[in-house]
Amino acid sequence: MEGPEPAYVEALAVADGKILAAGDLTTVLGLRGADTQVCDLGGRALLPGFIDPHSHIAAYTLGWGLPALQPPPVGNVNRIADIQRSLRDYIQKEALAPGRLVMGQGYDDSLLEERRHPTRQELDAVSTEHPIIVIHASGHLLAANTAALAKVGYTRETPDPEGGLIRREADGTPNGVVEEIAGIPFLALIPPDPLDKQLDKFEAVQRYYVSLGVTTAQDGISMQGDLALMREAARRQRLLIDIHAYPRWDEYNEALARKDVDLLPVGERIGRFSISGMKLTVDGSPQGKTAFLTQPYVVPPEGQPADYRGYSTMTQAEMDAWFDFAWDENFQLIVHCNGDAAADQMLAAVRHAEAAHQPKDLRPVMIHAQMIRPDQVEAMAQLRIIPSFFTAHTFYWGDWHIEQTVGRERAFRMSPANTARKLGIPFTNHSDASVVPPDHLDVIWTAVNRLSRSGVVVGPEERIPVYSALQAVTIHAARQYFEEGQKGSLTPGKRADLVMLSADPLRVDPLQIRTIRVLETIKDGQTIYQNPKP
Repeated sequence: MEGPEPAYVEALAVADGKILAAGDLTTVLGLRGADTQVCDLGGRALLPGFIDPHSHIAAYTLGWGLPALQPPPVGNVNRIADIQRSLRDYIQKEALAPGRLVMGQGYDDSLLEERRHPTRQELDAVSTEHPIIVIHASGHLLAANTAALAKVGYTRETPDPEGGLIRREADGTPNGVVEEIAGIPFLALIPPDPLDKQLDKFEAVQRYYVSLGVTTAQDGISMQGDLALMREAARRQRLLIDIHAYPRWDEYNEALARKDVDLLPVGERIGRFSISGMKLTVDGSPQGKTAFLTQPYVVPPEGQPADYRGYSTMTQAEMDAWFDFAWDENFQLIVHCNGDAAADQMLAAVRHAEAAHQPKDLRPVMIHAQMIRPDQVEAMAQLRIIPSFFTAHTFYWGDWHIEQTVGRERAFRMSPANTARKLGIPFTNHSDASVVPPDHLDVIWTAVNRLSRSGVVVGPEERIPVYSALQAVTIHAARQYFEEGQKGSLTPGKRADLVMLSADPLRVDPLQIRTIRVLETIKDGQTIYQNPKP
């Protein structure tokens, strides 16, 4: 799957965890020995294992087993009353003592009947004895009840932190909704599970990824606790798949302040775990209306002026300094940029680093690259920046973007994968799980069809061929991790990371791709998942 056109092999031979041979049936069967197991696919499709270009696998553990507040088709929350009911049921089921934090994940104001966030009073109606926080689907906002606001000390006198916002009632009292950096203090309220329970949850999350054909995953903004968990899982040989961690930039600063300089050694490897670079977050989410745009939102958030464009969480000088540091220390930066104004900041930082340092193949990644303009795609090609798109937005929030955030013209060009393809950029495409499930067949479906929930084709010109969509989660994703020599194609000498599908995505109606099932996942030549209902 490395060429410009689909390439098929009739047979594949695997030995000692690697692909021994790939080619015509007669040649490959000639390598058969007395102990060789021969498997007839019977019309099913064998592909390289899916390589996750961006998600949050360790953070997934945090919400595992907690109230799921997602709307259909992921969950069943349609209104604020459903959020309240889910939280009440959880408190009763777990018999949570007063004072114990209650947390839910995945609510989406764009798909609630009320088309707004829950207020502190609505969460107070669930309980005034428990601090309550519910995290937005984007992960960039949360809503809290009065008890939780009191726990973190947010009052009408509390100023907005730099890079964040506390939404307020008319008299300045926090209304319960906070954005970006303002949400960080609430995370300290989450009581840690015992280590063995954390490891069990993390293994369950991995098994979920594996059931979807993923053989390499990312933890895209690792906190200190996430790093400790993944290290321990690696030491205990409880990693089912390869995991690339990218610590959050301010975690590194805090480690330096504590003189804990060995906390985040980029390049560290323990078994299947590696620290592969660092993550910067420059803006928020377009669906949450916190992404940093050059032109205003169509409908600004309540209380914001008509020319509201979102905001950056980092100054240009700060970003330039991080790119200087990365170029000096030779490590990869992955940078969250949803809005085109945020993308301008990253482009300027890369230009700064290229001018100040010797050219280096550090493969900086623009994570999401949602609302980038055509001129920015051309600049990314020139600067060798890898865009990792989030085409799932076309389905999950396409209608919302057309109606509420950026309007039809900008929505139609978001995640411009076909523009990047025509320029020869080896882009990737991701789920951003747990924002949406880590289902790469669904990711492929969205890139190929770009259908919204209501059936609008959100940008017909930016649809891409199925083969390009497959490359974005196999060989191009391997390249993003500097692993194209080890993974991503059915090539002799590469690791035998494979996924067996119920049908060939290249040969079904493109609209049927999301109905294909993962039948088996193979890691280093060993089966780690088999579908119980083949």
